[in-house]
Amino acid sequence: MPQLQVTADYMRYETDRLQITLWGGIETHTVSRLRVTLHIQLRGNEYASFRDTADLYSHSQSDRLIKQAAEKLEVSSSVVGDAIAGLTRELEGYRQQKREEKRQREQLKAEKGKDSFTSGLIQKASRFMSSVNLTRRTHALFGNLGLIGQQDNAALLFFIFLTRFFRSPLHAIVMGSSGSGKTHLLQGVAGCVPRQHIHVTTSLSENTLYYTPKDFLTHKILLQEDLEGAYSALLPLRELMSNQEISRFSTRTNSRTGDSKQVYLHVEGPVCVAGATTRDKIYEDNANRSFLIQIEENPHHEARVLEYQGKVAAGLVNTRHYQESINLLKACQLLIRPMEVIIPFAPQLELPPHVFKKMRTKNHYLTLIKAITLWNQGQRETTTDSDGNTYVKATLEDVEWANLLSKESLLRKSDELGGKTRNFFESLKALLKESQEGSAVFYAKDIRKHFRLHPMQMKRFLDDLEGRGFVKCKSRSNKTGNEYEVTIWDDYEMLKGGVNMLDSLVEKLKTKTLTSCEP
Repeated sequence: MPQLQVTADYMRYETDRLQITLWGGIETHTVSRLRVTLHIQLRGNEYASFRDTADLYSHSQSDRLIKQAAEKLEVSSSVVGDAIAGLTRELEGYRQQKREEKRQREQLKAEKGKDSFTSGLIQKASRFMSSVNLTRRTHALFGNLGLIGQQDNAALLFFIFLTRFFRSPLHAIVMGSSGSGKTHLLQGVAGCVPRQHIHVTTSLSENTLYYTPKDFLTHKILLQEDLEGAYSALLPLRELMSNQEISRFSTRTNSRTGDSKQVYLHVEGPVCVAGATTRDKIYEDNANRSFLIQIEENPHHEARVLEYQGKVAAGLVNTRHYQESINLLKACQLLIRPMEVIIPFAPQLELPPHVFKKMRTKNHYLTLIKAITLWNQGQRETTTDSDGNTYVKATLEDVEWANLLSKESLLRKSDELGGKTRNFFESLKALLKESQEGSAVFYAKDIRKHFRLHPMQMKRFLDDLEGRGFVKCKSRSNKTGNEYEVTIWDDYEMLKGGVNMLDSLVEKLKTKTLTSCEP
């Protein structure tokens, strides 16, 4: 029985009298046509040959092919017809085999893109989710994942990622200078999320967002490692963060008729968006919709990281338990039952007085409390309304953890200075207190030399501080350099005091609760 021979460049089918070569193979992505380029030769006579292109599923094209080939080769039409019929059957079988192989590869690829765990690990995760002090134990896990000095930031980012189960998720932007560890923090926490719940991208365009497949982003995390890669998509990304849906009209042209028509493109969430940047000013509108996570950048933190890197290189750190903790956190998230969260004492919760854009920030703060409550759903009271909807109630413990994790972010949202400028100003004040016995006067060139800053960066810092009244220029000289004086010393302490009111408020609520419970 004739068999189909397949090589990289051609396919060959032979009968007793004919040899048929298909150059370029066939299309396997469609089953509605079978278009081939044929070279039919008479066996034993290399000069008797016929070449043509035809769709074997077209009766008129097949009939014409058979008649012309038979006439050219001087053989019976039945000989050519039988050969074409046998070739068609072989090609159909080959195409079906290739389509099945592709289907299996795609299924295998989809399975590889999902995290699956053993029943033993699922049981361990269930016990972990039912344990007391779950939030504290979760916070402790992030202290043992190699995220040196970023334990609070990592836990905050983790709970922000949990809001993907809500209708209105939170978003996060990690800020810091180049090489400060922004991407390391993002990747570290993203690695603790099941792979089927997160999409990580390096570059993102506007068209990519609008042509996203249905449900691709629903209850997922969209992680943009560097917002520079999404610069052209900032507007739709911003609207997706705010409204959890984007839409636009697009024009499509029919390639056959040339007619154009309007197509409505609509993409829905809910989706949690996270990214990192060194340029907080450019992404200010996106930052207003997000939790701002500032990477620590001080000599003490740098020394700890360098020490840890040395220990890892020397083989003194056992990183095997890292993966165990990561798999435990992943398995726990697969056990979460999405449900609504209510905060009974939400009307009594207030934000610090200096926070900018309070209405949006208050919503972020409450959603963070809900995320912590959802994580502790096994230990929290649940209620069911008359419509059969189940709710889980937040406790003051959830508020305490939200306060602890969000203080730094709320502090950034209360500060009129940007993150880099604030870090510079606090380092400057600490240096002046140590080196000059509290003197407020300094020369710009001395400070630049001490912090090893680029002249233009130093100028931007001082111009920003001078324009806001934090420092003033006492004298300008090309020889000795410009002389400045710090005019405000305690602004950051005042902001911290305002943020600390969150703890005082929780204590008042605790006292009120205890008083109401007394007989």
